[in-house]
Amino acid sequence: MGQSLPAAMALQGVANARLLLHQLDYPGAVSAKPIARQAWEVSLKQVDLISSRDNGPGIDTGDILCEGYLCRAALLPARTNEPWDWLAKELPWQEPGLRAVLDEPATGRRSTIEVPAEGLCWFGDLGGLTTPGSLPDQPRAVLAGVSLLLVGAAYGPGGIGALLQAELGEAITLAIKPNRVQLIGPGDTLVGLAARYGTTFEALRQVNPELQDLKTIAAAKGDSLYRLAGRYGTSTGSLRQDNPALMQSVPHLVAEGDTLANLASRQQETVSALRLFNPQLARYLASAHLPAGVTIQLPVIGVADELAVGLHLLVPQVEPGDPLQVGGWVLLPPQRAVGGFAEL
Repeated sequence: MGQSLPAAMALQGVANARLLLHQLDYPGAVSAKPIARQAWEVSLKQVDLISSRDNGPGIDTGDILCEGYLCRAALLPARTNEPWDWLAKELPWQEPGLRAVLDEPATGRRSTIEVPAEGLCWFGDLGGLTTPGSLPDQPRAVLAGVSLLLVGAAYGPGGIGALLQAELGEAITLAIKPNRVQLIGPGDTLVGLAARYGTTFEALRQVNPELQDLKTIAAAKGDSLYRLAGRYGTSTGSLRQDNPALMQSVPHLVAEGDTLANLASRQQETVSALRLFNPQLARYLASAHLPAGVTIQLPVIGVADELAVGLHLLVPQVEPGDPLQVGGWVLLPPQRAVGGFAEL
């Protein structure tokens, strides 16, 4: 392969796409939180078009499976009011050909993007990018969602290897998702988007870290978990997880014949709530008999119980009817049965 190229001669000249990826504290965890964003310039080629028979983890009907390599990467703050800052012409690029690294002073560790990672992909003329970043007026360009599936591929743990890293960059495999991005127009709200695309507020929040910010409210007379979940477009489980005061529990001795379903019915609760308070029960079906004689935890505050007036609670900052930022974007949840050209 010859000698590696100097760092100043990185492969950005052959990049054909710009990615935005969310770096999480614990990738794959149910409640993973974004701690940074990374902008990548990459060189990609199409490998396969996903049909319904090929659906699997991270890929859906209509997705485009791609392989390539990373040319350069930049680290960006986890939160921003500028949705297109990752498309700025110049960014704080780190070492060529490698994922950017975040130093975390609070923990003393250094971390980077790991799979799985979700974000956006923009295919267009990279020479047409401007600073500050904006969505370029290039009608032939493609903006799509993306799932990073693999870093390193068959080339070993460091990508393609230390000797060739500056010359080739880390090998990557990802799925381009043309059905997963919606540009926000005037009047768009979570209510409207959920109705238009057949999804829920909670599902939209799960795939859009920008919609997960919280604010503090004081419970009013008549408020319950059910009412607050409906008002703020979230779930009773999320409200409990975000508010330790709602996670109080009492022990219960399981009797012969008890199931998650009948316990939930007697407690006027949900099966998912019982699993939240008892993670060890996750493997039991709702109708399966639980082992008699074991102690489990039941919630003190039920989903329909009236909350104490003035109780301070964290709820989603963006409410279902709030207008979203015009000119920005949201990711849509996976669509497992997108019809059309994928089967041709």
